[in-house]
Amino acid sequence: MERAVSRIVLGAIAPVSLFLLGWWGTLGLLGDSPMIPWAALGGLALGLVLDVTVLWRRLDSLFAVSMATQTAIAVFYGIMIFGFFMGFPVPVLLVGLGWGFAVAHASDRPVDVRARRVRVASVGSALIMSIACCATAWLAFSEPTIAAQVRGMLGLSFTPSIGALAASSVVGGVVLVGLAYGIPVMLAARPRTPRGSVGAV
Repeated sequence: MERAVSRIVLGAIAPVSLFLLGWWGTLGLLGDSPMIPWAALGGLALGLVLDVTVLWRRLDSLFAVSMATQTAIAVFYGIMIFGFFMGFPVPVLLVGLGWGFAVAHASDRPVDVRARRVRVASVGSALIMSIACCATAWLAFSEPTIAAQVRGMLGLSFTPSIGALAASSVVGGVVLVGLAYGIPVMLAARPRTPRGSVGAV
């Protein structure tokens, strides 16, 4: 399972990055040309080719990379998830889940190094979630009709005030940031069977 997770997490970076580069990077050159989707698909294909050739031996290294590299990977996925869900911050919790999984399964590291990585993962995922929540709030409250939109989305019989929406946003943001901080800590605290022993995953 660890090998599969590592290959999925690391293997998706090149195809997704090159797909986005092929799409957004060619807008200024091709304008509204129908070639833009083909450029994006070409980037995706190139990323997959890189995965099965140049990068193949590195796709199993998720649990051995440096803290700086893990942080960069977490930031990458935080941006991708936030964009994919169009500014909805809850799925960004997946960053803390994945980061915590990576830290928890690096059982071959000294206790002090592992503890430091847990702190970096918890604080880092909380910071990423904080930025996501602030970005969501900024996007939402930039809409002049946000109160009416919330009333329609939730089927309310009244239009909430901006103050009530702001208070709800703050409470929800604090809860999400707390969860983002706590998930890596909880995952790292779970007892785990060492690699190679009977019953190991």
